[in-house]
Parts: sequence; C-alpha cells; structure tokens
Amino acid sequence: MRDIPEILAAGADVSGEAISAEWGMTRAAVWKRVKALQAEGWPIESRGKRGYRLAENDRLDPVLWQHALQTRALGRGTVCFAQELTSTNTVLKQMGAEGAPHGSLCLCETQTAGRGRLGRAWVSAPGAGLWQSVLLRPDVPPLKAPMLTYCAALAMSDALAETAGLTAGIKWPNDLVADGKKLCGILLECSMEPDRVDFVVVGVGLNVLPAAVPEDLRHQAACVADFGAVPKRREILLHYLAALERWTDRLEEKGLAGVRESVRQRCVTLGRTVRVQGAQNFTGVAEDIDADGALVVRCENGRLQRVMAGDVSVRGVMGYV
Repeated sequence: MRDIPEILAAGADVSGEAISAEWGMTRAAVWKRVKALQAEGWPIESRGKRGYRLAENDRLDPVLWQHALQTRALGRGTVCFAQELTSTNTVLKQMGAEGAPHGSLCLCETQTAGRGRLGRAWVSAPGAGLWQSVLLRPDVPPLKAPMLTYCAALAMSDALAETAGLTAGIKWPNDLVADGKKLCGILLECSMEPDRVDFVVVGVGLNVLPAAVPEDLRHQAACVADFGAVPKRREILLHYLAALERWTDRLEEKGLAGVRESVRQRCVTLGRTVRVQGAQNFTGVAEDIDADGALVVRCENGRLQRVMAGDVSVRGVMGYV
C-alpha cells in the first residue's frame, strides 16, 4: 500500500475519498495519517473539497523521485535514505559487502563524518547539498575501475547543464568547478580481487545552497545557487543517475577511449601551471590526459611526467584550479 507522500508525489490534488478507497480505510484514518506526516515535517496541504496536495519542497525522500527514474538499474536497487548519516560512502561500502545489488544508492540530508579524497573532511550542511553515493558492480578490469571517477564527473557536469544551465569544468581528477571555485567533489572507493572488481562506491558531494560552503572556504568553493536558478536537488539526482549510467555503459563498452575525449574537453586543469604534491612533488604545465587516464605534465626542465590519481594533490599555482 502506498503511503500518502507517494500518492501525492505527482503534485496534483488527491481527494481524501480516493486515498481512503486505495487504503480500504475511513477518511478519518486518512486525516489522522496526514496530521502525523505534517508533524514529521511533510508539507502536505489540506485543500478543502479538493483533497490534499504536497506543497513545493526540496526533500530527497525516495518516494518523491523513484517513480521518475530514467535508468535501467541506478537508483532501482536498495536505497538507503536518512536525515543524518556518518558518511554515505561508509554506509554504502558496508551495504556492498553485504551483497547490495548494482545500482544501490545511499543519500542523506547531512553527514557527520563526510570524507573527501586523500583523507580530507567534507562538510555536509543539512539540506544544503546533494550528499549521495552509488554502488556499481561494473564489468571492467581492476586497473580500469578508477576511470569511473571520470564517468561521475562527466555525469554531474551533464546534470548541472541540464537542470541549472550551469557549465561546470573538471578539475583533474575528481572535482567539478565553476568560475575557478569547487562545486563538487567525487570520492571513489573500490572492493576488488586481483582479477576482478567486486563493487565500486562512487560518492559525490555537490554544494547546492550557500550554507554548504563554510565561510573560510568561500575563496575557493562555490554552490549552484551562486550562478542563478537552483533546481530541486532530486531533479539534479535524477539527471545525474541517468547520465552516470550512460557514461559507465560507454566505459564498459569502449574502455577509457569512450570517455577520454569528453574529459579532455571539459578538463580545466589542462593548459595550466600546476603544483603536484604527495608521492611526487614538482611544478609544470598540465598538457594532456593519456590513454591510461594519467595527467601528463611538462616539468620546468622540459621533461614529461605522468601523474596518476590517488596519491597526489594537483592544484594551480595561482589558485584552486
């Protein structure tokens, strides 16, 4: 039996009589359930003789978006949604280890222990961003699994263009930026054997509203709202999942060659002077992304150096990008 939020998800007025008929209960029971949902924060309006309606809202509850999915698998597996989680990646990794199927999803309104790449903390203000992770069981060799980071970057870039009219570039290897500031971070975590990939968790944190960006990071971070109209977060999610499925299909079918040119076209790191820090430390100009997904940097001495993601930080000498 569908609960009232799912019945009202399409946005139209629904009479109490229609709901009571679907439930096989009295209209008084429907009214009691409506009051309980309103107490939980659901913006359900009573419309007199017209029945009930769900007011405009930006909630991420699956009942409000799963019916609109345009995917074969992503978002259709097990879906974990909560107001608060430690980390969507942490929770989904555990779900993956317990056998959650390809396409499973974990999302929340706020994370108490959000994580970024290289062990960095990720601030996840309540209701201000899209904090979510997708579980993939891809048909790719282990060495190619890290290329799914590019698929996620391309997919969120597509989603922002489609829903907000926002052009977001890729800062190699795992961030999206606009106007030189970080909008979105991607964290890929894999479980694999030497000869096969068990599962991959693709975590994405997207700053949507200003509250997502701490004041001390405003010089290098931005949110979708900084650039105009703000779509509903669940609309961004729907477009992202559809695009992620398209790009992962292409990676499985054609390898990195299927996504590399699109990454190069959108990569704002290329052509810039960058500083590489970590397992390697040097400065040079980022010239290309090679057939293995490595960033090719021409060092100050003229030598070409390949940089693989995972153990280094790459930032522009004159700014974040």
